[in-house]
Amino acid sequence: MLRIFAAAIEFAICAFEGYRRSRELRERAAFLSEIELLLERFASGIKCAGRTTDELIRQENGSFARLVKEYCAEIGDIRAAWERACDTLPQKREETALLYELGQSLGAFDKESTLRLLERCGSEIAALKSAAETEYSRRGKALVQVGTLCGIGAAILII
Repeated sequence: MLRIFAAAIEFAICAFEGYRRSRELRERAAFLSEIELLLERFASGIKCAGRTTDELIRQENGSFARLVKEYCAEIGDIRAAWERACDTLPQKREETALLYELGQSLGAFDKESTLRLLERCGSEIAALKSAAETEYSRRGKALVQVGTLCGIGAAILII
């Protein structure tokens, strides 16, 4: 009876790990989509309405923007809040470096330089998003299946 219980637990652990890894890939693709939209709205807000970064971030509702707004309320400085939000990202990848670079230059350049920077960062984020979506579609389901199969294998070995 104890072996069956241990086998069931091992199966659940392995299956959950496969699901967790698949979810990480999905969440990264969703995060990059959110950042891509944020940069597009920033560019259009600066270009069309001449808004400041503080005004633009207040209008955003994404998870990263909410994080920046929370830290901005504490700190009072948009750049420091942006950097602190980057520090709290769960995984440090290429997008984190791009967001750091963007955060350091928020409000530091003239309108044209800021728009060029947003365009460059936006195109790099779009490429990362495309790669992340491809990776998720290619590997996401496989990770769940491999985790489940490893759990079954472990359960059989235990029994």
